[in-house]
Amino acid sequence: MPDPIDELENFSTPGLTMNPLPASEVRRRGTRMRRRNHAIAAIGGVAAVAIIATPLAMAASNTRTDTNPPVTNPSPSVTWVTAIPADFPLASGLPRATAQDPYEAQADADACDGLGWSPDGPPAAVDVQQVVQTENEGGVDRALAVYADADAATQARLALEARVQECATATDGKARSTELVSSDGSSLVYLDHVSDAGDMFEHRALQVGNALLLDTVYSLGGGDPTVVQRNLQAIERLSAPAVDAMCVFSADPC
Repeated sequence: MPDPIDELENFSTPGLTMNPLPASEVRRRGTRMRRRNHAIAAIGGVAAVAIIATPLAMAASNTRTDTNPPVTNPSPSVTWVTAIPADFPLASGLPRATAQDPYEAQADADACDGLGWSPDGPPAAVDVQQVVQTENEGGVDRALAVYADADAATQARLALEARVQECATATDGKARSTELVSSDGSSLVYLDHVSDAGDMFEHRALQVGNALLLDTVYSLGGGDPTVVQRNLQAIERLSAPAVDAMCVFSADPC
């Protein structure tokens, strides 16, 4: 068996002449190899992502096998009540009220021609009832107007508000004038001053669903805010049962 030490001695046999590379060349070649390795690693990463993402995309695209859009159930449409119920308490709070048929606007109630509400619209109401109670000094007029739907009722209320605002601007500072007291998304309160003596009509239009309740009170003392507030409180108190019953005209009727 040969001695391993003897084999090592063969390395001492002269071979090819080796010329060592300069240090700058060694660094240059090392840099080039590192760049190549980085490029190979980046390409490999992109390929791996593509290999993983492709089956996922195919799986997502194959989730639906049909070409028809998903079926959605339409929202149920509202069936509006368009006739005033026979037992509607329109004359609530007005024990001496009498029915007025057909509707008739109070004389001299408007400071501007064509200002007040009219059942003829536009839009026109599909059902109207009116009661009137006459007092020694003043009186109360109440009307209930029903429209084809809530949009028509809103249009009628907003049209009335627009006329009130226009008349208030045109009659500002005059003895016979209109004054907008308040308005919101469902009601409107305004005054018609008809003389220097303080005679006035105070109006409230209240919307519930596709119906409008219109109250008018005649009184004196139109220049006193206390009187205006007192009249409004009286309207709210006397009409409370009628307002409660108007839920029948809402989108979700009572």
